[in-house]
Amino acid sequence: MSIHHISNKDYYQSLPKKRLAIGALIFYREQLLILKPTYTQDPLDQPIVRNWILPGGIVEAEESPDEALRREIKAQLQIEIQPVRLLTVDYIHNIDVRGEYLYFLFETKALSESQAQKIKPQAEEIKDYKFVDIEKALMILNTNAARRIESALISMQDGINVNYLEDGLSPFFKTDMAPS
Repeated sequence: MSIHHISNKDYYQSLPKKRLAIGALIFYREQLLILKPTYTQDPLDQPIVRNWILPGGIVEAEESPDEALRREIKAQLQIEIQPVRLLTVDYIHNIDVRGEYLYFLFETKALSESQAQKIKPQAEEIKDYKFVDIEKALMILNTNAARRIESALISMQDGINVNYLEDGLSPFFKTDMAPS
């Protein structure tokens, strides 16, 4: 019986890889900053379309979620932000072309007047941006983002520091564990 030895490098390279994404709750005058990306289509251009997103993006190789957040916000909006805490880690099931991934949602320090005035959306990626009340944001953000914010707000009220989610919901309170 022969034992096949594999190097540490080969072993670790063979392990599954998960993508990481980051986003931020960025407030200015108690309103949340949301973005309309260029890569999301407006179905029939209806007045309320759930295709707005939070600022953020993908974590690149050898980059921490904090570094990615700062880089993405700088690239998307030409401003610098200061993350103050991690709110949620959300596992997104593989239900479409994006595949499965982990999403880290951060809270940042509220924007100053100067920062808000300096926002310049990156035209290739961001079609529009606006500051809205949380209630309005929950109506027009994509479904996972809206769920994630609702869960984060509940956790903040309950004094939970970081909340684990699956598809924007707490798996500890779902009756059906399948993605919805």
